[in-house]
Amino acid sequence: MLDRITAPEIKKIEKVSYIEPEVRTLSNGMKVLGFNIGSQEVIQLEFNFYSGSKYQEKSLIAGYVSKMIGEASSNYASGEIMDKIDYYGAFLQSGSDRDMSHVTLFTIQKQLKYVLPVFAEALSKPTFPERELSIHLKNGKQNYKVENEKVGYRCRQLFTELLFKNHAYGKLADEATYDEVNSSMLIKFYKRMYSASNGLIVVAGKFDDSLYSQLEKEFGSIPVGENKRSFQKVVSSKAEKVYEEKLGAIQSGIRIGKVLDVQYGSDEFFKLQILNTVFGGYFGSRLMSNIREDKGYTYGIGSAITSMEDAMFFFLSTEVGADVTNEALKEVYFELDRLRDELVSEEELVMVKNYMLGSMLKSSDGPFSMADKYKAVYFKGEDLSFYDRYISMVNNVTSEELLEVAKKYFDPEEMLEVVVGKK
Repeated sequence: MLDRITAPEIKKIEKVSYIEPEVRTLSNGMKVLGFNIGSQEVIQLEFNFYSGSKYQEKSLIAGYVSKMIGEASSNYASGEIMDKIDYYGAFLQSGSDRDMSHVTLFTIQKQLKYVLPVFAEALSKPTFPERELSIHLKNGKQNYKVENEKVGYRCRQLFTELLFKNHAYGKLADEATYDEVNSSMLIKFYKRMYSASNGLIVVAGKFDDSLYSQLEKEFGSIPVGENKRSFQKVVSSKAEKVYEEKLGAIQSGIRIGKVLDVQYGSDEFFKLQILNTVFGGYFGSRLMSNIREDKGYTYGIGSAITSMEDAMFFFLSTEVGADVTNEALKEVYFELDRLRDELVSEEELVMVKNYMLGSMLKSSDGPFSMADKYKAVYFKGEDLSFYDRYISMVNNVTSEELLEVAKKYFDPEEMLEVVVGKK
């Protein structure tokens, strides 16, 4: 009988058992990582390509190539692919960021033999009809015009452009770009970037070995193509304060941050993640406690450390009432100074450690999550030992070590500050 009276024993998290994938290679050299785990016969088949926005010659191209895969192909008119995939209870999902693009099929084992050829058609023989593209661009342009009037969106765009002004990461679309993109640009980008040498297949769920032979049959003929080109790493950013006034604004968007010259997976990287959690990385953080809970200047505020292939950066973001913009900025810098001047208390550090390890455990549940955890470090050149080192650091880091890292990396004088709205 289930005991609902006695609370379960609290155990310290010292290790999470992640699963290494089975590695196969198609005849064209495309690697397949297989996570054959789980009890439900659900399969996630994800194609990852080094075809993010940094590789595009004009803004928007990478995103719309990813968005329109599945729209039409050599043998299927617009809408037919999605209808066929939907008929078998499967669905497609695609996305693109600065470094990577992905196209993912979700289906079940017994329907795979029907769905996979259609998916292969969508992925390996896409067309980008001018009519459908023009609709996407028209809608995108209208959405951009609406979003660009919002102080938070404009602040994020301006911050990114300034942080990465000498790198492809900082080249963003403006309103005019939506009138300049055409179907031939998408076709050219697709042919250049969606190749076997530039991609990786990740399959997770419950499946049998026949899946690998099916993948070979449907995708083994994808052209090998050229390897991705490399970009110079971004290791620093300019410290400046930029204010863009927006007449009539009732709020101000605020972004503050800097590029971090830190090796992904190093001890300093893990310490910075812990320090960021203290500062603004969860609901109980110092930024939330001070600027939302105590002062009531904002509904939400937070900070993060983002790792990309060519850069790592720290940032905090919020939107505050226009009448308290300066007061909010003062409190942000007050909290930055606290990190550099005071030791984190033992009580606060224990809470943060428990939160971080609990979140890690929560995000590791199920075959899809296991695959995501592996991909997260694989694309950064790490292996699963990354998580053992992470857990060890979270468990053993001291307040003195965090103070040392804060003094090194969180100097307010080195920050880029962007405010859009009214001061």
